[in-house]
Order: sequence, then C-alpha cells, then structure tokens
Amino acid sequence: MKRILHLIIISLVGIYFLYGLSSTFLNTKGYNGADIIISAIVLVLVALFGGFLILLYGRTYSAEAIKARKQREANRKREQFDAESKVLGSRARQQLFNADLCIKVKHTAGLPIAEGAEIFVYRCTDKVIFERGQDTIELDINKVTDILIKTDVEIQKSWVSSAGGAIAGDNVFGSLGAIIGGRAKEKTSTVIEKYLIFAYEKNDGQKYISLEVTNEPNANLFNSNYYNLSNNERRFTSL
Repeated sequence: MKRILHLIIISLVGIYFLYGLSSTFLNTKGYNGADIIISAIVLVLVALFGGFLILLYGRTYSAEAIKARKQREANRKREQFDAESKVLGSRARQQLFNADLCIKVKHTAGLPIAEGAEIFVYRCTDKVIFERGQDTIELDINKVTDILIKTDVEIQKSWVSSAGGAIAGDNVFGSLGAIIGGRAKEKTSTVIEKYLIFAYEKNDGQKYISLEVTNEPNANLFNSNYYNLSNNERRFTSL
C-alpha cells in the first residue's frame, strides 16, 4: 500500500511539473521577466522534489533495500522470540521445545522439586518436560510405561487395600500412595483431587512422577494413546 501511494505521489509531482512547464512555454508572451523567474524557480523545486521522491523510492523498494528490510525484520522477530522463549509456559517456549501443549500444575512427588510447587509440563512427541524456576527436567517417552489419571479416593482405596498398609503404600504409585494414603483419616474436604501419574523405568525399577491436576482440564491430554506407549519395548518379568 505504501509503495502504491509513493508511486501515486511521484506521478502527481511529474504531472504538475509537465503542466507547469507547458503552461510557462505557452504563456511566455503574457509573462514578464519576474513571472518567468518565479515559474522557473517553482519548476526547479518541483523537479528536485520529484527527483528526491524517485531516489527515495529506489532506495526503499530496490531488491537490496527489500532484502535488508526483511533481514532486519527477521532479526527483530528472532530477538523477540529469544526473549519470550525464556518465559516459562509461554507459547514461544513451547515452540522452543517443539511442544504442542503446556499445562501448569502442582508437583506432588517424583521430581527434585518441593511438594506443592507449581510447575509447567510440556507435551512433546518424544518426551515430557517439567519446569520450575531454573530447573528443566526431561522424561524420555521411551522409558515411560504408563500414563494415567487417578483421584485421591482411588489412591486411598488402593493404599488401604494393599497388604502391609503404609509399608506397601509406598509401592502404590510410588510416594504418592504414602502421601495420599496417609491423609485418609485427616481429609475433611469433599473436593475430589485428581493426579496425573507418569510411570517409568529407571535402573531396572519402576518410578513415578505425580502431579496434582484437579483444576487443569487439559491434563487428560497427556495419555498413553497420544504417546502410543504400546509401541515401546515390551517388558518381561518373572514372578
């Protein structure tokens, strides 16, 4: 649009110059010396202005100018992206990780992060990334054996019914079983809490990462079907 407007202005200046020039020649007999000098000065100024516009147009819309402008814009966008990608949970940071989803939840157990701390969880095609503050923790999806959502009621029932009570409770979804199971007699709230649980293998053992996701509806988008865990290497266990 600016380019078209620039061309229109150049055209109008050119038309005005030609009109003034032809008018001066056609009416030479009607002009005195002072009129001719004034007309000549005006025409020179118009010609200079037109030349300036043509020069400006060339500098602005030449191939080199367009390339330089695109490069400056690309640099500006890259700098903006670099700044925004440092903000945890931002869209730019999702793009940086090549993640298609990010949720903000509370950490319960399984990560070297305080219980109850809010963290960001990114869903990537080949991994899950957990972030809080300066800590970025990656979980390779090939190590994941299951992803599920359980309520505190379900976890308490599993904990209570497990043989050995609190001793076996640590084996019910890892530390989450002991944490939730230990609250069974203390809980007075009727609110049902939900937990997103990642089960994965580490050092030939089963480990769990548990996140409280009661108020995060997108937590259910982290699931075994999305990651197609059935394609992971099958495990054989002798009892």
